[in-house]
Amino acid sequence: MKKIRRKAARPELKIPTFLVGYAAPEPLPPGFLAAWFNQEYGGPLHIDLLPGEGYTIFEARHGPWVALADTNLPSSIADPWHERLGWGHRRAAQVLPLRLASRDSREIILHVTRLARGLTLLTGGTAYDTATETYLNPSDWSDRPLHAFQIRDHLRIEQVSGREDGRIWFHTRGLSKFGLEDVEVYRPAGLSERPALEFLSELAESLIDAGKAPNVGEVVRLESSGRRVRIVRHRTDQSYGIRLNLREVEWET
Repeated sequence: MKKIRRKAARPELKIPTFLVGYAAPEPLPPGFLAAWFNQEYGGPLHIDLLPGEGYTIFEARHGPWVALADTNLPSSIADPWHERLGWGHRRAAQVLPLRLASRDSREIILHVTRLARGLTLLTGGTAYDTATETYLNPSDWSDRPLHAFQIRDHLRIEQVSGREDGRIWFHTRGLSKFGLEDVEVYRPAGLSERPALEFLSELAESLIDAGKAPNVGEVVRLESSGRRVRIVRHRTDQSYGIRLNLREVEWET
């Protein structure tokens, strides 16, 4: 563990990739997180403390991938999250990428997610994935060991029926953490949901690999299945009380 010698003001962290609520009276020492990470994932995890911030805000680096963690959020940040999420945790930590490069966003987000898992397990708290709006208690991480990148650990696909036009709305949640817009597709009611779910998962993984989304009107071919996909339009949606940036897509049958 070392201190960074450059001067740095406390960053204004807005929307973290993960928020972790906990009840412990003191924030987790970063050395505990490093020891856990090294045992779980082989490490080494290097902790770089920021000047003037004690041990509660630090950069956590594994190889070329760096995340920023704040394990003792001030009440001005923690309290609004407490109200919004309705959980009993008064103290909170947050973790997010220090920088997100499209060429290695998989590895960066995997690194951030591993740290969120560690903070959850070591504090006995609850993690909240802000992009997918998913809560993860310590027991929920048992299905996400995170030894390798798997799209299902980072993405959620919603299926919404009861629309006025009778169609079923399928869309992803989670691509925003990779710096991408989520994607949506509409299917007639009565059809099997499986093709749409498989298609969106395949498309999401392809977009993450490419690090960018095609423009509206473009047609792309997915390498894994050979499907041709057309980008229909771009829009925003407020159905969940937050702004979702979406690209509607169609695929050729």
